[in-house]
Amino acid sequence: MRPTTISFDDPDEAESTRAALEAAGHYVETGRERFLGEDDDEEVVFLLLTDAEPDVARAFVEGDGFVVG
Repeated sequence: MRPTTISFDDPDEAESTRAALEAAGHYVETGRERFLGEDDDEEVVFLLLTDAEPDVARAFVEGDGFVVG
């Protein structure tokens, strides 16, 4: 099974989404990745990887989180 990835700019939104997914019984891993762009040396993207299907995961996303797939 391929995990669903959810990307966030805000760490609080990522944390809220992680907690909601786990409360619903889904497995979740967290991570951070630098945003590679011309002027983005300090930018960080917060990632969640979950066993929830993309359509299910979207229902739990807080704020401006984006389900990548």
